[in-house]
Amino acid sequence: MNTRAIVVSVGARTALGLDAPQTAFLLRTGVTAIHAAPLVDSQGEPVTMCYLPTLDPRCTGEDRAARLAQPALEEVFAALGLAARALSTRLVVCLGEADGRREDRDAVARGADLAGRIHLAAREILPDVELDVSVRGAAGAAIALGRALQSIADRRIDAVLLGGVHTDYDPAVIARLEEQGRLFTPRNLDAIIPGEAAAFVLLVREDAARAAKLPALARVVGVGTGVDRATPDNDEPAFDARGLTAAVRAAGADLTADQLKVGWSWNDLTFEMRRTYEWQAMVTRTGGLWGEPYATEWPAQRLGHLGAAALPLHMALAVEGWRRGWAPSSIAMSLVGSDGGDRGAVALVQ
Repeated sequence: MNTRAIVVSVGARTALGLDAPQTAFLLRTGVTAIHAAPLVDSQGEPVTMCYLPTLDPRCTGEDRAARLAQPALEEVFAALGLAARALSTRLVVCLGEADGRREDRDAVARGADLAGRIHLAAREILPDVELDVSVRGAAGAAIALGRALQSIADRRIDAVLLGGVHTDYDPAVIARLEEQGRLFTPRNLDAIIPGEAAAFVLLVREDAARAAKLPALARVVGVGTGVDRATPDNDEPAFDARGLTAAVRAAGADLTADQLKVGWSWNDLTFEMRRTYEWQAMVTRTGGLWGEPYATEWPAQRLGHLGAAALPLHMALAVEGWRRGWAPSSIAMSLVGSDGGDRGAVALVQ
């Protein structure tokens, strides 16, 4: 099995926890972050969502995202000391999707400012860290990770600091979800529960991690991507699931070759049935890859929509499960999807 990179440190801040261990343990107990928010919908009713109550309720958008990202980034560096300074590192900041509309072009500009702020914070520890920004939603993290891992394999860099930031705590976002019919309410269950989160993971080439005496928390052994035709804006059948199936098969190729099974999966699904049907079809077609105890985690159903933070958060939570001794399997896979049709999967081994 080919080790693409070693996970040496993780960090997270979510609607449920102030760091990765808090989030992981509270999720394990079944606690949910869902409650009424200070934001209201078009009828003046409080929005049901997951948000971090320790943040100023008047803080929204990119400023709020930056306040989520900063402590998650600090958590990654806190465990490393000065060891990471010698690494040639690329910072990959993953944000929400943009489709070319004027408001999305404005969002891209604001996202660039947010990424710049995160880059500036990272440079306090890693002065020469490169910056790469992905604006392709949840699956964009898998796409960007695949490129970065290729750079690691080619020895152009030693490490990638993969991070994702997402927040729906914004009146404009709530209005857009409501307009699309995708805002969760007691009368609209086939919908998204708005949420917010930030997560970062530092992945290092195996020999570079050993040389720097960095801890090996997990191994990335596969990354896969694909594109599905079904989106929220069309009537294509979700059961087609070709993109997600292709992503999972690619991510699990080495595991399949070694006759190993994934016993623990992490999904970014909330309550939209379109994505659930897609997941069901994929599992049916890739049944040989999955094995006991067939544990499946759906954290977005308790943390809210995770957007671009989903993949790095899944990786951080899997690592915490292995570190703390409660993980159900030594092999895990993260499955993520973007509204535009991009799909991604990443396989991890303890």
